[in-house]
Amino acid sequence: MSEERPRKKRRKWGPRRWHRSVGAVFALPLLWLMVSGLLLQHQDTLGLDQRMVKSAWLLKRYDQIPDADPVVTSAGRFMIAGWGGMLFVDDRILEEGGTLVGAVARPGELVIATSSEMFVYDAQGEYLDRLREESLPAVPIERIGLDESHRVHLQTSAGHHVLGQDFLDFETVAGEGEVAWNTLEVGREEKASLQEALMENAGFTWSRVITDLHSGSLLGKVGRFLVDLTGFAVIVLTLLGIRLLFKRS
Repeated sequence: MSEERPRKKRRKWGPRRWHRSVGAVFALPLLWLMVSGLLLQHQDTLGLDQRMVKSAWLLKRYDQIPDADPVVTSAGRFMIAGWGGMLFVDDRILEEGGTLVGAVARPGELVIATSSEMFVYDAQGEYLDRLREESLPAVPIERIGLDESHRVHLQTSAGHHVLGQDFLDFETVAGEGEVAWNTLEVGREEKASLQEALMENAGFTWSRVITDLHSGSLLGKVGRFLVDLTGFAVIVLTLLGIRLLFKRS
């Protein structure tokens, strides 16, 4: 008769095994929290509050770079773009914003129309004036154009209107007339240069990014949950370590 092999006893999950397993699972999250904490502790020395983020991926995480393609048009010598509610003149981000409808160039002036406002700039593209809803014939503005007399025409939900030379008055026009309406195009070729402009003017420091990384906010709900779970793991490891210490003694 063959001798029966003795069965191997299953190892019990004692404090030592739990301590080792939990430590192995949460080693990387713990390292992440410690490294980011040290960086925040010495952010002034490292200059993290002065260094700007130039990563397109990170800026997209902060919704600083839109996912959709921009729309572009030309008015005189200017290239006008609208992207995610932001306005650009020759890759320069304007302080004004809105959904771009179009733009026209008059002698010495650039006029940009959004769906709810109209902005006036000088020949160098510097801000001059803003016409809000109360100063316009109607909103939303659907398109903007220019006639042979360099008068600005607006097509709105209420019809076709022509503005006075100083934009202080307007009149309703019946029919199209001789108007050169401005049109928008999808600016896939201009997207890279506009993204570069956003990266240069984002104003996000590495200190902000590391703070959000340390708290888990950079990764959304998953990141915050992981930070909470890692904090709980530290408590468990501490309690198991204390138990093992007293068990030895």
